[in-house]
Amino acid sequence: MSPLTPNGLIPHADFPRKPYEAVHSAVLAQWSDSGVYHEYSGAWNAVAFRFHGSVDAGTKFQKSLRDSGPHPAPLQRYQQEEALFSFFSNGFAAYEAFFYGLFAIGSFIHPAAFPLSTAKERQRISPSFTQATFVKAFPGDQILDDIQSVFDEVSYQQWRDTRNILTHRAAPGRRMYVGIGIADAPPVEWKLNELPLDAQLIPTHQAQLAQHLATVLTATTSFLAKWT
Repeated sequence: MSPLTPNGLIPHADFPRKPYEAVHSAVLAQWSDSGVYHEYSGAWNAVAFRFHGSVDAGTKFQKSLRDSGPHPAPLQRYQQEEALFSFFSNGFAAYEAFFYGLFAIGSFIHPAAFPLSTAKERQRISPSFTQATFVKAFPGDQILDDIQSVFDEVSYQQWRDTRNILTHRAAPGRRMYVGIGIADAPPVEWKLNELPLDAQLIPTHQAQLAQHLATVLTATTSFLAKWT
């Protein structure tokens, strides 16, 4: 597989390469000489880097789960928790990088509505702030519905909340069950949204992340086709 144009990274099969490259191609052709291009390009690199950092961390967790099970000795437990932290932290950072990049795209088109000159202006950018700014600058545009559709997804909200809890509040414990028979106990649960710590945890959330990014990236290609 050929590398990604912005950074030379070989993309994972789940990464939404086609719309990611399409957005970059349109931006490069139109605004590579812009004074805020570096804000966009740094964010666009981060979308790919954080997605792949999440994938790598998920792979580490899956291996540890196979090798040591869901309630291992303290060292392996720590390694699993670090992998889960990195998985969710990198994954949600990919969302945040996308919305920073989208804010920069808004700044190319409508600089007064999307200021990026000062550190304070850059620091306040978040997914919700980008959405609110687009609502004001491009009322009625289809991209607003596409962004809202992702924000309305329970899976997106769980990604956001899980990352925030891990980053700011807690390293969750685990809830273990005992079955009557040999193999009839429910799976061990993470005390964070009662997520089962089983072989489906990573693939399920990785697929959600890929789908959400594909939705907003595809919406951005349509937005650029309209405004360039």
